[in-house]
Amino acid sequence: MIFSFFVVLTALLHGLFFKLESVDFMKERVLRRFGLTAEQGACVRVWALNQGFYNLFLALGLLYSLFLVHGDRMESGTLLARAILLMLTGAGVVLLVSVPKKYSAALVQAVPAFLGFVSSFFLY
Repeated sequence: MIFSFFVVLTALLHGLFFKLESVDFMKERVLRRFGLTAEQGACVRVWALNQGFYNLFLALGLLYSLFLVHGDRMESGTLLARAILLMLTGAGVVLLVSVPKKYSAALVQAVPAFLGFVSSFFLY
């Protein structure tokens, strides 16, 4: 099912974002990816930790939505997934508009979520 593929892909990406922002944030390669020095990273470390957990909770919400969809609560699961997928799409658009040179990161964030949202209308 295409919907499940994009939901799982989006959840995995946000699980990876959690790892980057909360587990590995102060590693040199991660700081470089974010364009930060060690000193700058230390200043925003708590924000990154919070952002990482935010991404983890959204990913878990997506996985729970699939549990509902493939169980006996298809409507509830679909609505939950749509809400989360739209939020993630919106966040990708905000990144693109606010920092256009980060377009590839914005596309990674927004496109799978948007495709999951669109595909959710073809479940019934």
